Amino acid sequence: MSELPVRSEVIVVGGGVTGLAVAHELARRGREVLVLDRDDVPGVATHAAAGMLAPTSEADLTERSLVDLELDSLGRYPGFVAAIEGLSGRSCGCRTEGTLWVALNRDQEGDLERLSAFQRAKGLAARPLSPEEVLAREPHLSGRIVAGLLAEGDHQVDPRALAAALRTALARLGGRVAIGCRATRIEHAAGQVEAVSGVAGEVAFRVPCEVVVLAAGVWSEEVAAPVPPLGLRPVKGQLVRLAGPDLVSHVVRTPEVYLVPRQGGALLVGATMEEQGFDALPTAGAVLDLLREAWRLLPGVYDLAVTELSVGFRPAVRDHRPVIGGTATRGLYVATGHFRNGVLLAPATAHYLAEWIVGGSVPAALAPFRVERLEAPAAAAAGAARA
Repeated sequence: MSELPVRSEVIVVGGGVTGLAVAHELARRGREVLVLDRDDVPGVATHAAAGMLAPTSEADLTERSLVDLELDSLGRYPGFVAAIEGLSGRSCGCRTEGTLWVALNRDQEGDLERLSAFQRAKGLAARPLSPEEVLAREPHLSGRIVAGLLAEGDHQVDPRALAAALRTALARLGGRVAIGCRATRIEHAAGQVEAVSGVAGEVAFRVPCEVVVLAAGVWSEEVAAPVPPLGLRPVKGQLVRLAGPDLVSHVVRTPEVYLVPRQGGALLVGATMEEQGFDALPTAGAVLDLLREAWRLLPGVYDLAVTELSVGFRPAVRDHRPVIGGTATRGLYVATGHFRNGVLLAPATAHYLAEWIVGGSVPAALAPFRVERLEAPAAAAAGAARA
């Protein structure tokens, strides 16, 4: 357990990339910040995330307001990373080669055509490539490729490296991260936040504060707080980490699998989308499916070493939009429900939430993601149940 201060101006509940980015931005603006990181549960989304910054590649799954926030956040990434790396002296593993979509058969080619149509409809740039052009860029890919699509604006970052750099940068700004501290209650009185209480090992703690940001991912609703029901659920994702010679330089995707290269020969193969609750065990079937599709796309994976099987829980609400903003309790803010895009949305979430907390006005960019949108359906369901 980390030693806790007697009080803190701001407490961020959650030590993933989202919580750390918000804490860093508030500390940068002169606020005294404490991050409470439980760090004792499997399935933490940041640890298992691939780190693709890919609003163009996810266009078919994303509504317009969320695409706008994703593009906003992607545009902030160069400055965000430069500031963190400059302050921390650590690399965030950011790469800008883009995403290369490929099709291995006519069915997948149809999927790429539909994705391209969605991209054009939303004003996003992606360039069709012939099989020869694909193989000129990535000669180790399968010779069975029938079509390609290049999203040059997509980037990637290493979420583990980013989180480590954020922790160091936050410390150099005077912020603190308390490891092994599980928040259980956000205390409030007369409509105002008063403190966060919880347990660290077997020891209870209580830290008074003025502002709380609830950013505990899929575990946010385990903290007793005056927040409407969010309906958070875990969407399980399994990912295989391989190591060996560098075989690709782009993020490479088919409709069945994605490959994310890292510096030093690591290659991530992902990822499943499973409604399995909080089951954090990797499964043979998922690994088989991922590696089979990876081998079809990149035959050289057959000889790579398996170094890790990762499982993460994406925090999702019913409309698959994040929940970002203030609540009816003064000083209480929420930043959760980022689903597949927590790493991508970290800079925008941090920027706009800090604007709200420090400036007191609601940023227009967060209007579609406020917690109030979840209240009406919950109230209607309660009324139907009473009837």
